[in-house]
Amino acid sequence: MFKIFYSEKDTTLYQYLSGSSTGLDEILEVGKRAVVSSSNSPSISYSRSLIKFDMNEVSASLSKYSIPLNSCKFVLQLFTADSKNLATSFTIDCKLVGQDWQNGTGYLAGPTYDGASWAIPAVSWSIGLNSGSNWINTSQNIRINSSSIYVYGSGSGGSWYSQSGSGGFNIDHFNQSYFSQGGLSTNRVTSANPTDININVTDAIKLWISGSAGYSIPNNGFLLKYIDADEADTSVTGYIRYFSRDTHTIYVPKLTLYWDNSTFTTGSMTSVDTDSYVVYSNCKPTYKDTEITKIRVYARDKYPQKSPTNLYPIQTVNYLPTTTYYSILDAATDEVIIPYDDIYTKVSCDSTSNFILIDFSGFMPERYYRLELKIVDGIEEQYVTDQIYFKVIR
Repeated sequence: MFKIFYSEKDTTLYQYLSGSSTGLDEILEVGKRAVVSSSNSPSISYSRSLIKFDMNEVSASLSKYSIPLNSCKFVLQLFTADSKNLATSFTIDCKLVGQDWQNGTGYLAGPTYDGASWAIPAVSWSIGLNSGSNWINTSQNIRINSSSIYVYGSGSGGSWYSQSGSGGFNIDHFNQSYFSQGGLSTNRVTSANPTDININVTDAIKLWISGSAGYSIPNNGFLLKYIDADEADTSVTGYIRYFSRDTHTIYVPKLTLYWDNSTFTTGSMTSVDTDSYVVYSNCKPTYKDTEITKIRVYARDKYPQKSPTNLYPIQTVNYLPTTTYYSILDAATDEVIIPYDDIYTKVSCDSTSNFILIDFSGFMPERYYRLELKIVDGIEEQYVTDQIYFKVIR
């Protein structure tokens, strides 16, 4: 099963607009661009993006569905609006922001000074005995509580969590997180096409919710940037522009929670003949965006055989293989909302039929969607792609 969350706030930090905020812009940018100064001298300017999701919403869903944190997966997804002058390959680094920041009310075409910028987070901070109003710089590197995690930064362009030392076990710090701490940084090697971001950020979410070695790690969101080597490499150029939470499209940044709550009990049903079968469902034409529902998927042999004990064979329901999975797409654009996954999108079964549980609260309302099935039988893979449509309404 899955649950979709949308970003709470996001903004871009532009080096060439050092003190300006673009918190309400429809675009997030990551990369490098050439700019010309007032003295007509060209230079390279970096751009990095901040994006934050509400962990209270995530925790509430974990509690609602009784999901153990260690048994689920979280995926961060951003959609490309456009890109320019990209290198053949480059790596985007997804770090955890080390300081709180203000979103601001500006746009790239009309920046303001009330939100996070390359120069400042626009929020005063206090960590332990340290405080300030700028991004943390290299001379500070402030420790979080008594853990092995520190906040690093260069004084501009954001700050992020990092682990001190080698990450190996240290008997002098038995109660501290000197084992390697996952989730602090996730790299994604990509190429000029495609450029959409799909990053597994499970370890990061676990760190925010459960902390590290008993110490709470504040959620200040993600920082997306080229890795340091690509920022410094003059042969790696260009930038990618992603849709932000303020876009007027369906491509809002999202965090998707996946977990396996599938069950498979066939009762008195028999398996369907995967060489010749028909699939249909009880899917309704519309669902409200607050619904959590069970969509039943019925299967039967395409050419059932009559017998003395089966007078109405066309009504016989068979079950699909345990290796049957589902995917959900936007019907108008064919954008994959939920991709196939052999763990988290299994089709369940009970004594009545196969079924899928869906929480519609994360779907964009007033849009049509299509449910597809992938049926794996040995080395064969079959797809049911044109049967099940529905609309999500307010």
